[in-house]
Amino acid sequence: MKRLFLLGCVVAVTGCAEGHPAGNDSLTQPVAVATSTVAASDVSFTIEGGFARATQVAMTINQPIVKLHTSDGRAMLDAISLPLGDVNVPASALPPHGLTLKNLVVSAPATRAEIMHDQADALEVRATMPLALDWSVVLDDGSLYPLGTVHTNPINVDITVSRVGASTTATVQAACIGTCWAVDGVAKLSDGAVYLEAAADVTVAE
Repeated sequence: MKRLFLLGCVVAVTGCAEGHPAGNDSLTQPVAVATSTVAASDVSFTIEGGFARATQVAMTINQPIVKLHTSDGRAMLDAISLPLGDVNVPASALPPHGLTLKNLVVSAPATRAEIMHDQADALEVRATMPLALDWSVVLDDGSLYPLGTVHTNPINVDITVSRVGASTTATVQAACIGTCWAVDGVAKLSDGAVYLEAAADVTVAE
């Protein structure tokens, strides 16, 4: 099953909780998680609209930010901001000049999440919410035209934090099957997939 959207970087909540490095402390206690170097990122989806055929698109995530913390057996996904790479639809798919989309940013408001599983060396969290997309299209004269904010239906966003020895890794996956975002007559994004894996630091919340 294809998966879409999304996540990138899980960071401690500013002003939410004081903390100290967790070391090998259990992930079952209140924690904030901060990723560092992204180890793997795989983002793809189908784009179609006012052109002859659907086109598979692969793109990158630039400096993603997602904020997460746990407390008293609950989890909170505090914010998502995922700046994406440009989307270039070739002229072969959209004669005569193709289509370029820029400034794509996926975001979401703060929402409560469910702790699906927790143990000393593993934490699994799920949030269900709509994701917003802000984007612009490049016009024939080279200027940018904002397409406005569009939203998905509520989708599941799954975050897993796991520790093996001295290494801690955060992975994020989510799903959007069928139409994810659309602007009539311009573009429709559907059936996409995102997988992210990054090194992570864990802070014990006080």
